[in-house]
Amino acid sequence: MTFPLVQMLQVDMSFDRWRAFVDKYCLPVAPNEANSEENGDNILWRRQRGIIVIANERGYIHGLFSYYVRDDMADGQVLHVDNVIAVEIIAGDYVLDTMRDAMTRLANLHGCSNVYVSLGELEGRLRSYFAKAGFAPSKVRYCAPTTPRLSA
Repeated sequence: MTFPLVQMLQVDMSFDRWRAFVDKYCLPVAPNEANSEENGDNILWRRQRGIIVIANERGYIHGLFSYYVRDDMADGQVLHVDNVIAVEIIAGDYVLDTMRDAMTRLANLHGCSNVYVSLGELEGRLRSYFAKAGFAPSKVRYCAPTTPRLSA
């Protein structure tokens, strides 16, 4: 159900590639977590990585993000958020606020000291939202293809 949303922003994404990505992020719950006395919802939130989907009360999907928890040398446990996709059909920042609440919940459950959100260079609306929410640029990521391009 999330593929049409993903394809809106990643038009060249194939369904098979999306399924492969989802399969890697949504691993089965570990046996010790499955036997937990917590309800099923909390068990899913305790995964070290996953995809959070934002839907309204009618089930329409308005956004998603992927995340993983990792140990950072300087900051300890941190929550890394990537692939932020938000479609605001109604006025305001409802979807982004809901995403931010989900990020906070994940960070608290996993004992994270920081939340790192990676955004594309051209995503001005998302950059503006996260700056207003108290996020500041930190640990800038650079990207290069594994096969260097030849210069002209």
